[in-house]
Amino acid sequence: MVKIETHTHSFDLSIKNTALLIVDMQNDFCHPDGFNANQLNLDLTSIRAIIPSIQSLLEWSRNLGMAVIFTRESHPPDLSDLTDSKQKRYSNAGSPIGQSGKMGRFLVQGEKGVEIIEELRPLPHETQLDKPAHSCFVNTPLDHKLRNNNITHLIIAGVTTQCCVLATYRHASDLGYYCLLLDDCCATFDPEDHNATIRILQSEGGVLGWVAHSSMLYHAFHPLTSHHPTLTHPNKMGRH
Repeated sequence: MVKIETHTHSFDLSIKNTALLIVDMQNDFCHPDGFNANQLNLDLTSIRAIIPSIQSLLEWSRNLGMAVIFTRESHPPDLSDLTDSKQKRYSNAGSPIGQSGKMGRFLVQGEKGVEIIEELRPLPHETQLDKPAHSCFVNTPLDHKLRNNNITHLIIAGVTTQCCVLATYRHASDLGYYCLLLDDCCATFDPEDHNATIRILQSEGGVLGWVAHSSMLYHAFHPLTSHHPTLTHPNKMGRH
């Protein structure tokens, strides 16, 4: 067990009981040709800026043999798991799910837009989890997979901070997981939304959980990672 000093309180972490959860770093949200940039003209500056940080985090996690899980907000081609409420909300925002874009139908499984960005390409043994809601735990087997693999702690990164990252963080906390959000490894289209979310998570003396910069994580593990050990026991959680 390693003690990590965070922005709030110390966070005890054991690699064998920890998974790295990378939320929705998919083309529709993060690629210049993706739906959000191409169809909605959203500014990707903050989103693209965290990619190197997540690359370093992913390499660090793989070197330690940590379980890695990528999530993808997506729906089957017939949109059979899409609720009327979600479709209405997304249509109101100008991004109806299933609408055609430069990288295929928006948030539809099998389309290029749903794939994880090339810079963070998952390894064959790493889990890729399709999710129909903002929280990664709604109508997915994630909780079952984690508990079956004795995962009690989650390091969370991805996009967007105030939406799917926050929804997942709070849901996981309510399920009893110890969650550490890395503030330099998540982002929003509007930096003010990111900053507000980080403030919320650190509010009321840290009652909502733990937030840290990735450098705090690496510093705590420096004696173990100074030689960057190669991955010798791959993540066995499988692909969904």
